[in-house]
Amino acid sequence: MIFEVVSTTIFGAISLKAFLSKNAEGNDSKKINKIFALSGLNVKDGKQTLTAQQLKKKNYEWGTEYCYRIPLGRSFEDYLEKKSTLEAGLNTRSIKLQFKSLKSLKLDRNIIANIKGLRTKKLTDYKEIEMSYDGLLKIKVYSEPLSKKILWNKEFLKVDTWKVLIGFNRTVCIYHDFDKRKHLIIAGATGYGKSVIMKCIIISLILSKPDDVTFSLIDLKGGSAFARFKNAKQVINFGIENDEALEILKDIQKQMKEDYKKIVDNGFEDVVEAGISKRHFIVIDEAADLVDSKECMEILTDIVRKGRGAGYYVIYATQYPSAEAISMQIKRNIPARLCFVLDSSTASKTVLDQGGAEKLPEIEGRGIYKNVSQSIIQTPLIKNDDIDSLIKPYIVDKKEALNSETVKRQTGKDTVIFEKTRFS
Repeated sequence: MIFEVVSTTIFGAISLKAFLSKNAEGNDSKKINKIFALSGLNVKDGKQTLTAQQLKKKNYEWGTEYCYRIPLGRSFEDYLEKKSTLEAGLNTRSIKLQFKSLKSLKLDRNIIANIKGLRTKKLTDYKEIEMSYDGLLKIKVYSEPLSKKILWNKEFLKVDTWKVLIGFNRTVCIYHDFDKRKHLIIAGATGYGKSVIMKCIIISLILSKPDDVTFSLIDLKGGSAFARFKNAKQVINFGIENDEALEILKDIQKQMKEDYKKIVDNGFEDVVEAGISKRHFIVIDEAADLVDSKECMEILTDIVRKGRGAGYYVIYATQYPSAEAISMQIKRNIPARLCFVLDSSTASKTVLDQGGAEKLPEIEGRGIYKNVSQSIIQTPLIKNDDIDSLIKPYIVDKKEALNSETVKRQTGKDTVIFEKTRFS
C-alpha cells in the first residue's frame, strides 16, 4: 500500500514535470517585448533601436504587473492603440501552471487525468490586460477574466452615507462618494449599461438616505428609464420634454442660489461643513438633447459649478459624447466619469481625456471608471422587478398628497394660500 502511494506520487511528479516542461507558456514579459517590436512600437534612432525598458515586474494573486519606461518618440496612446494586439498575443493556446494552480491537484492514482483536467481548464482561461501611465507604462496582465454579470443586492449598500457602489474590479468593490466627487458623467453607446447603473444609483441613495435625498429626474428618451421612480416621495421633479427640463432647471437654480447664500451667510464653505444632511440629485438621461437650448446649458453649467457647495449634485448621462454635448466647462467641473463602450477613440477622449472606451469588450455593464485614477470595472446589474419591490415602501399618491397639503394650508390660522412648487 505504501509502495503504491509513493510510486504514484513519484510517477505523478515525473509526469507533472514533463507536462510543465512541454506546455509551459514562457515568460509573458518576453512575449510583450516581442509584440512591441513586431507591432512597430520600437523607435529607430539612426542605427540604434529604442525599446520600452522593463523596470519592474510584480506578481499578485490576480496576475502580474509590468512597469516600463517608454522610449522617446512614443506616447502612452501609441501603446494603448495596441492593447488588443497585446491581449491576442498573450492568449496563444499555451498555458502556464503556477504553484497556486497545483495546490488543488490530488496526487493519487488519477494524477495524469487530474493534470489533463487542469490543463483543459487553463486552456479556456482568457487573459485580460489593463494599461495605465503615470510616468511609467504599467501593464496589468490578469490570469482570469473579469466577471461578465454581477447582480446588485442590498449587501452592497453603504447605509447613511453618500457612497454608492459603481462597480467591481477583480479585487474590490468600487464606490463613488458623492460628498467627495459631487457630480458624475456617464457615457456610452446604447445598450451597454448607462440606464442600469443610474437605476442602481437612484435606488441605492433612496435606501441609504430615504429622509435626506431628493431627486429631479429628467429622462429625454421618453421617460422609460425612470418611470418606476416617478411616484417615489423622494422624487420632486420628473420631466421628459425639453421645455419641462428648462422649467425644472430654472427652479433648481433659484433654490440652489438661495440655499448657498444661507450657507455662506452663516460662515460655512459648503453643506458638509455646515452639517446639512439634505442633498438634491439632478439625474439627466440623454443630456445631449439639451445642447440646442442655450439657456438650459447655461443653467446646467451654473448648477454644476455652484451646486457642489449647496448640496446639488448632477449625474449627466449621454450616448453622444461630443464636444458640444459635454462642454469644456461641464468636463472641468465633473472630474469623475463612468464610460461604457464607445465607437471611436475621439468619443473616448471626449469623456475620459484619453482613448480606451472604444476598445472595451462588447459586454453589457463593462466600463471604465475614472476618478483620481482609472480602472476597468463591471457595473452591477439590477432587475426591474427587484427595483419595484425595493421602491414600493416609498411610493405615494402625489395628487392626493398635493390636494391634502393645499387644503391644510388654506384652512390654517392665517388662511394664506401657498402655491405648491417643486421644492415646497
